[in-house]
This record gives sequence, C-alpha cells and structure tokens, in this order.
Amino acid sequence: MKPEKKEQMVKKQKSSEIIRRNKKINLINIAVISIGLILMLLDYRNIAEHFIWLGFIIFLYTAGTTFIARREARK
Repeated sequence: MKPEKKEQMVKKQKSSEIIRRNKKINLINIAVISIGLILMLLDYRNIAEHFIWLGFIIFLYTAGTTFIARREARK
C-alpha cells in the first residue's frame, strides 16, 4: 500500500473515532444540562447555573472538535 493512502486511512480512522467519542460525550452533556434545568425548577439557582454553563462549555468543545474532525476526514 502506498504511504499516502495509508496515511489518509489513518486520518479517517482518527476522525471517525473522535466523532464517535463526541456522540457519547453529547449524551452525557444532555444529562448535565437536564440536571441544571431540574435544579433551576427546584429553585437551586446557584448550583443550576454551574451545571448549565458546564453543559454549554462541553457542547462548544464537542461541536468544535467534531467540526475539525469532519473537515479533516473530507480531505
């Protein structure tokens, strides 16, 4: 196999692995945001705000890494 072709396959595998990992992280993120919203309804605003911000930061991280991984996979 040509070295360039092998390098491309390795990059695609890494990108696919990142995308699969981010899907799992997003499921956990939904739970974190849900906990934050439930705490907000129960009037624990101080704690709830931290959970919601944590969920937002995790969402930005996973969205960014997924975007970069998909862009790398297309090359």
